[in-house]
Amino acid sequence: MLNAEPNFWTDLDDELLRCLGERDGAITPSELGARLGMSEAAVCSIIAMLAESGRVRISSVGRLVSR
Repeated sequence: MLNAEPNFWTDLDDELLRCLGERDGAITPSELGARLGMSEAAVCSIIAMLAESGRVRISSVGRLVSR
């Protein structure tokens, strides 16, 4: 029997990838989260899974400066 419901995770991955494709240059997980209505932590988790599967490449990591 075929599942008629859309695949939630595939749709979420595709939406995140669409947002990345629309952006010219860097975008933060916080900005992606705001666009997708998700937390920064959730976006980081999805990006990590996409990177592990070879669908995205993380090209920049910034250091937070403590005050």
